[in-house]
Amino acid sequence: MASLVVIIAQLTVLTLVSRIVYLCYFHPLAPYPGPFWARFTNLWRFFTFMSGQLHLAEQQLHQKYGPVVRVAPNWLSFSSLEDFEAIYGFNKSVEKGDFYAFGRSPSQREASIFSTKSDNIHRQKKRKVLGPALSSSKVGRYEPVIEEHVAVLLARLEASRHPIGEGISTANVAPLVTRFTLDTMLEILFGSAIASNPYTDSAAAGAICSQLRKITKTAWSYSLWPMYGWVMNSWIINSLPRSLFYNKDGAQTGMAGLAAAVHRAIMRDPQHVIQFPKPGIVKSWLEVPVDDVNRMRQSEILAEAMNMVFAGPGSMAAALTAIVYHLGSEEGQVWQEKIRRKAAVSSQSITTATIPIELQAVMKETMRFQGVFPTAFPRVIMSGAEGVIPSLLTPLPVGTTVSANTYVLSRSREIWGDDVDEWRPERWTGDAEHRRQMETKFVAFSKGPRGCVGKDLALIIMAKAMMGLILQWQIRSVGSLRGKSWLEMQYDDCWLELRRLSTAP
Repeated sequence: MASLVVIIAQLTVLTLVSRIVYLCYFHPLAPYPGPFWARFTNLWRFFTFMSGQLHLAEQQLHQKYGPVVRVAPNWLSFSSLEDFEAIYGFNKSVEKGDFYAFGRSPSQREASIFSTKSDNIHRQKKRKVLGPALSSSKVGRYEPVIEEHVAVLLARLEASRHPIGEGISTANVAPLVTRFTLDTMLEILFGSAIASNPYTDSAAAGAICSQLRKITKTAWSYSLWPMYGWVMNSWIINSLPRSLFYNKDGAQTGMAGLAAAVHRAIMRDPQHVIQFPKPGIVKSWLEVPVDDVNRMRQSEILAEAMNMVFAGPGSMAAALTAIVYHLGSEEGQVWQEKIRRKAAVSSQSITTATIPIELQAVMKETMRFQGVFPTAFPRVIMSGAEGVIPSLLTPLPVGTTVSANTYVLSRSREIWGDDVDEWRPERWTGDAEHRRQMETKFVAFSKGPRGCVGKDLALIIMAKAMMGLILQWQIRSVGSLRGKSWLEMQYDDCWLELRRLSTAP
């Protein structure tokens, strides 16, 4: 018996050593440089992600090893714009894989536009999601709702100020912006069918903001270490007490409460959503005629609505917080005044096309400089795409994972020049041709057919919030912008010094 145990142990060690030798020296990705641990495990990537510094680690790897880096046994990271466009552009055979299951079986949920693997199915879903509710001609309908929540944001900011001198006060805008983007998005999605607005003022909200941030972090970690994801999605974990998600009266709160309320509204009482007098995204989806090819099933609407809950507020909060911070910097003071002058004479109603160029420049430069989604979104090489990425040494095997981190590209000297580490909104101004050329480098919303479907809505929400803020106060940043990188950047502190303008409305 003892000899059998020894033999089994020896065979196990031999198998493990053989696997490591193969991955290090004979695997098709072996010629590509990268960190030592990445040759045979993805755990280094998991732990770096959990530290909130993966975007910086990937930037350093590309600075050290060049435009192509092996970041996991079967995963290559790229840093050139040409490679980014090959991966995320219109190559039909570079698709999403099992990474976007986030540790769950596909049978456990309806796939959303974000998690759908096939590009063909994605195109069908995109028409259903975009056309009725999120096209550039439709998002303007939500402007009255946005304006109401901008007023709430300004009122909360007024209430949270700490006076420090005559006419001057300070406030931490980071948590207020997080609440603003979530409240705004929930009302645009569901109207009053879920709860009273603003939602985060309701008892049902509980600790929803912190829970939402935690969920986006942990879901991504499940895919970076699938065994961890499998365990966390197992029935054992799911059967643990959920007392943290219930209030003293036994009602569900936080994300659990929101998910339950959304399910009830869409699956059991969709008519209540339709009866809401203001335009809404879910309302628009539900009103698509039954015989229309673009009508979604209620389970599809539920999946897309929850996808927007997870994807929209966090990314907008990251971008808007960073924009506020940089406008309050020394370099941002002149841009405040430029935007203030334009906002004072411009029409109150705006579209993405009528956002003042100066504000567009500040928004785009901040999203480039800070990164909204500083995490690479992986794709899988399918048959027919083995050699489509320009920087490859040889064609890749089918099943290879590839990605390009938007933060790495946005801090690339090869793309942006020697002033890449400077916040310079003026790089986005100039004549129309120059601005078009700049757009080819802008990857914050990704590119190609899987680019962000909520881009126009997000830009309008952020523009309205910024104009409302700087028309009321002269802002100056205090201290540093502190936060970490998970799926999106998450900021805990963004302190501003506020001085009310004499011309404030």
